Amino acid sequence: MPQAFHLKDLKRMWWRCVHLFAILGVLAASVVVAWMGLIQAGIAGTHGKLTVDYCYMEHPVSGKRHTSRSPDTFTCNGTFRADDGKVVADNAHVSGLAAEYPKGHTLSAQRSGNSVLPDDPSGALKMFLIASGLLLVEAFVVFWFVTKLDKNGMSLTDSWRSTKGTAGRVVVVGIAVIGVIGLAAGPLLAFALPG
Repeated sequence: MPQAFHLKDLKRMWWRCVHLFAILGVLAASVVVAWMGLIQAGIAGTHGKLTVDYCYMEHPVSGKRHTSRSPDTFTCNGTFRADDGKVVADNAHVSGLAAEYPKGHTLSAQRSGNSVLPDDPSGALKMFLIASGLLLVEAFVVFWFVTKLDKNGMSLTDSWRSTKGTAGRVVVVGIAVIGVIGLAAGPLLAFALPG
């Protein structure tokens, strides 16, 4: 006779699934942010020029007060043409610009899919640092998942010791090392590579 499935078991499974989705979500966010950094650094995507048709000021998010401390940002629409002449996008736009540009002005930009981002080493640096920080969060979330930290009744130190010699520790350390290397190498990557 099969054993009854208890509500306690269902809740445990539910939280493990939520935890697993958190692991996948943080990892996906880190990859997307790193990819945007690579585009802004000029490493990924198609390099070219956006010829401005018109620009407009972006509206602040509703509910937030617009103060002198929140800088105005602009979106410019126009035509993107790759340096090699192969890719042309007539309805491209670049958002988050600090200035409004006149019609006919050209902006150096990178295109990946439907996104066009300006060449921006400082923006790339921010993206690399955010992606690396997300990897450090990812390492802790994986550690929590592997050790069942909230349920095991052990301290953080004892939980860490319990992973000695396991694949879980290797994964956690590997993710953390990549995050730390990213935090250290992000500034170098953003400014040393083309773009």
